[in-house]
Amino acid sequence: MSKITLGRYMWERIHQVGVDTIFGVPGDFNLQFLDSIYEVKGLKWVGNQNELNAAYASDGYSRVKGVPGVFVTTHGVGELSALNGVAGAMSERVKMIHVVGQTTRAMQSNHMMIHHSIGTKPDHQQYNNASRGLRYAAAELWDVKNAPAEIDRVIRECFLKSGPVYIFMPLDLSAEEVSADLLRTPINIAPEVDTNAQNAAVKAIMDSLAVSKNPAILIDALAHRFDAVSETRELVSRLRVPFYSANMGKGVVDETDEMYVGVYNGEISAPGVAAACKSSDLVMTIGYLPADTNSGGFSRKLETQKTIAINPFEVVVKGELFPGTNIKPLLAALVFALSDESTEKQAFCEEYKQHREQIANISSNLTKPTLPPPREPLDASAKHLTQSWLWPRVSSFLRPGDVLIGETGTTVFGLCDISFPRNTRFLAQIYYGSIGYATAAALGAEIARVEVESAKAGKSNGSAINGNINREKSNDEKGGRTILITGDGSMALTIQEIGTMIKSGIKPLVFVINNEGYTVERMIWGAQQSYNDIVPTKYSHLLPLFMHPSPEKSFHIAKTKAELSAIFEKEELKNPETLQLVEIVVDKMDTAWRLGSQLAWRGERAREYLTKEGFVDTYGGWGLESVPSEDVKWS
Repeated sequence: MSKITLGRYMWERIHQVGVDTIFGVPGDFNLQFLDSIYEVKGLKWVGNQNELNAAYASDGYSRVKGVPGVFVTTHGVGELSALNGVAGAMSERVKMIHVVGQTTRAMQSNHMMIHHSIGTKPDHQQYNNASRGLRYAAAELWDVKNAPAEIDRVIRECFLKSGPVYIFMPLDLSAEEVSADLLRTPINIAPEVDTNAQNAAVKAIMDSLAVSKNPAILIDALAHRFDAVSETRELVSRLRVPFYSANMGKGVVDETDEMYVGVYNGEISAPGVAAACKSSDLVMTIGYLPADTNSGGFSRKLETQKTIAINPFEVVVKGELFPGTNIKPLLAALVFALSDESTEKQAFCEEYKQHREQIANISSNLTKPTLPPPREPLDASAKHLTQSWLWPRVSSFLRPGDVLIGETGTTVFGLCDISFPRNTRFLAQIYYGSIGYATAAALGAEIARVEVESAKAGKSNGSAINGNINREKSNDEKGGRTILITGDGSMALTIQEIGTMIKSGIKPLVFVINNEGYTVERMIWGAQQSYNDIVPTKYSHLLPLFMHPSPEKSFHIAKTKAELSAIFEKEELKNPETLQLVEIVVDKMDTAWRLGSQLAWRGERAREYLTKEGFVDTYGGWGLESVPSEDVKWS
């Protein structure tokens, strides 16, 4: 019976579930088992500039690849530095495994005053306690006999709960040996299905659909987080009713589909969208996450008696709860119920034959709601760069297969207002909203994108680093690009990872909006206060600083619409061979209209403030014509 170290066992198991890259920062309590990474064929190491960035990179990797993002830190100083990134994954239900290299068991038992500890008789598990509320499971390893089973357990929990888990690995334990035969049994990452609960929920959904007259679907982020994208798309295709996305649900379904209406962001939606969705007599939500930043400041009101909510672990049909379900198999069963194909489950299909006929009749009479024509921005004739011009122009720059990462702030509000080509993957931390997230997440996202495309192209796993994708294809066939759009204030927090991208040889497009600081905060409070200013930055120096191979050709700056249009047409951006950095200079009082509208919707005092301070009012009246007054109590 062959033996391997526990450290290698852990990495082999992580690799078996689809992870090809490990992020992190080395430290003296993880160094030995970091060596085991290189013993696993197809597994790669990418070191980060700090532990917070490693967590963000892991988050981005997970969102693109659908497997856990994995990173390593060291006892105390490292694991605590990563907590904010872990909290973001917890908030937004992103699969993540945080491996912490701990002091040896003897050091812990004897309460030794080892560096990175606190006090004269330190509890080495003190930092473990700090993350208890930010994780779904933890393998607190101590005994080699049960350690493999514990590692397997938390990896499974990471998939089932779609959120962070921890593996605490004492350094000496990582060197102990276990049987390599344990690797032969795959980890079961599929949820257990309560067939009775699932069938009851499906029946209730089918009953409601069959009697509706004008149903609609609202798709949100948790469909993506729980790996139910393909089932969601199939359901939308089968039902053929008007469908909408939430901000966080963008990219889950095809926005070029004839029945896609737009982003329903409550009252802060494009003209006609809110009215169209509210006219439906039944709205099915899939993976709903109704945070303020994902619902137009809670202005999206869904009536209980007109709503079917398909949530990760339950279904609610017109107020009636059906617990004990799982979203991915539930959606698959619902698609099956809508199918009239002959299968081994013929009886199940026959049960819903009449329902299908009724639903098909409803669908055949439905058309996509007609929306008003697009509004004309008041600053449309401007020659300088404006946000009202920028975001539609970004939309035309995108192509199928792109990975688009938007930073918290004006960027997210702008991107959620544009249409995406099919198969666009959209990443943004819209609920948790930690500025700086997007730059480091783009590192992980680009590595994951290349791994996915390499696998599709039949290339070996792990070829993302310094790898190339064949680009001699039409835009519709070739691989996508990773496109990061961030603000200057946000980028300053994690700018070091630009260096990691260059060192790794990956090729994202990085757009930084230079608007002299924190525009979102200016719009909320203190428009002219110095605390909303940032350190001026010469972005042309960034690429030489991090040893970019061709910095002069790869840095671009635009201050006018004509300049940015010309940059978008460059081959370096259409088919990048190295990282490209584009500085976009806009006025600090300019903003995406959705952001201004959402803040102005809070009341007359907010509107007066925005007007008095001179923020750009894109369409006049803060885009609130025919919008009901706000009824949320903010204080």
